[in-house]
Amino acid sequence: MTLTLDHITVTVADGPDTLTILDDLDLTVEAGQVIALTGASGSGKSTLLAVAGLLRQPDTGTVTIAGTDTTGLSRKRLTRLRRDRIGFVFQSASLFPSLTALEQIEFIAHIDGRLDRAARTRAAELLAAVGLEHRSANRPAQLSGGERQRVGIARALMNEPDILLADEPTAALDDTRGRDIMSLLVAEAARRDVAALIVTHNPAQLPDGTQHLLLADGTLHTPEPAAV
Repeated sequence: MTLTLDHITVTVADGPDTLTILDDLDLTVEAGQVIALTGASGSGKSTLLAVAGLLRQPDTGTVTIAGTDTTGLSRKRLTRLRRDRIGFVFQSASLFPSLTALEQIEFIAHIDGRLDRAARTRAAELLAAVGLEHRSANRPAQLSGGERQRVGIARALMNEPDILLADEPTAALDDTRGRDIMSLLVAEAARRDVAALIVTHNPAQLPDGTQHLLLADGTLHTPEPAAV
């Protein structure tokens, strides 16, 4: 399924003036495609991700998710779309301190009333996919930062999303762990055929061949090649 943003504009008040954060921006992410988004601090990366994740309404433009035009949908319907179609990976893993690694993933099915045997099996398979089946009974305090982020990736994939959105998923990790997590995230998104948009502050952590766009002046650009 596809994520499509058409003519997205977002403005905010800046004293007596109006500041344009996103300026008639267009973006399409196809199923199985991974796009990494970079940009200076304050360039609007998180705003773009919030619009794509139906957490913020743009001033103008449309967001289409898996063929559904979200314009004018009720809050209840938007919440349902987020839950059923979108997986989120956050800057910090934001895990529940009292839940084990496996329970963190199962919780996604639990809140939707679908924690049956099939859901438990899927949760275990996802934990294995991120290399943590041996840590299933461990709570967040017993996991490293990289392990916690791996649990966060597995949790984001639990609802079999069409869209995967990641906001600076390696910001709290060192370069080595950051590259490992980014490689895992890109590989899992592509393997599971989801449309993935990843905001990162460090494009050097991206696997070779990952498509990379730069957000500047409210619009998207292809970045200049790095000087050799």
